[in-house]
Amino acid sequence: MPELTERDPEELSATLTQWLSATLGEGANPTIIDLEAPASSGFSNETIMVTARWNEHGSLEEHRLVFRVHPTKHTLFLEADFSLQYRVMHALQGQPSVPIPTLRWYEQGSETLGVPFFVMDHVEGQIPADNLPYTMEGWLLEASPENQAELWWSGIETLAAIHQLDWDALGLAGLANDSFGKPGLDRNMNYYRAFLDWTSHGRPQPIAEAAWEWLVANKPVENGEPVLSWGDSRIGNMIWDHFRPVAVLDWEMASVGPPEMDLGWWLYFDRQFSEGLGVPRPPGFPTHEETIARYEELMGRTMQDLFWYQIFAGFRFAVIMCRLSDLLVGSELLPADSDMGSNNLATQFIAQLLGLPSPAEQA
Repeated sequence: MPELTERDPEELSATLTQWLSATLGEGANPTIIDLEAPASSGFSNETIMVTARWNEHGSLEEHRLVFRVHPTKHTLFLEADFSLQYRVMHALQGQPSVPIPTLRWYEQGSETLGVPFFVMDHVEGQIPADNLPYTMEGWLLEASPENQAELWWSGIETLAAIHQLDWDALGLAGLANDSFGKPGLDRNMNYYRAFLDWTSHGRPQPIAEAAWEWLVANKPVENGEPVLSWGDSRIGNMIWDHFRPVAVLDWEMASVGPPEMDLGWWLYFDRQFSEGLGVPRPPGFPTHEETIARYEELMGRTMQDLFWYQIFAGFRFAVIMCRLSDLLVGSELLPADSDMGSNNLATQFIAQLLGLPSPAEQA
């Protein structure tokens, strides 16, 4: 939910120019020549895109920067930790198999924008759209099947590379220590159960609750050591150049857990944006069976209970959608009597996958 429209652009430009001047030091003399908030920048942070020039190494250089700003009016996630994504991305800087935008600065104080923010370099490339989804229109759907397959496989290889990192050695041991239980599946289930209780405010959530009961009744046994979990692992959170990832974005949901958790999220959203919407997958995308086999080869371990992990992905998405509906109502982008909190893409598709009555029928 970009909030740039609620800031005076000239005042914001002057504020950021002053901050850049203090940060860059004497003689930089920065100027901002363009400033915007992308409409697709999401709800968990405010995003401000800046083009600036400053003196560097004896010449005037132009830089495209991305300011990720702590939300000033809303928090999408339960107990959201704005610094988490910065800490994870900082730890991953320089990993050749996991491309991360170059991070520049983290501003903890509130003197400049009223809230913390961090700054990273803009990465050129293309991002598959969510609205309308890439399965319905856009550059990926228009690409050749060969290029679609190249994108899919290179994304899967990047996901496996994330899971092969030593998160403890990278200084991310803090991901395994919080109040929601031991690291792994238990912690993630406990977190999203608490998240649902927090965001539902006692309102009926028949599909989410039915999915939770199914998840608890069919909970798998974890095998192998937990890995660094990206959390929001999907092709729409990568920047692509020539059908290969050049940046992995959006680490707000990062945790430690079984690799099936990320792979299940990846497969779930592929299904959500195709069969969940009644449209075919891009013709070049490999089958899920081929994907799982390749992932097992990359990881050197068997991926188990992936249908369960897809339902868990749908449950988590349903919880997020419940919270998102409140934010949209609070922003007067949805009417107060909207049923989006319980009747949305996630709950509709979960009902389809589990053979439940549709959320509209249960309203």
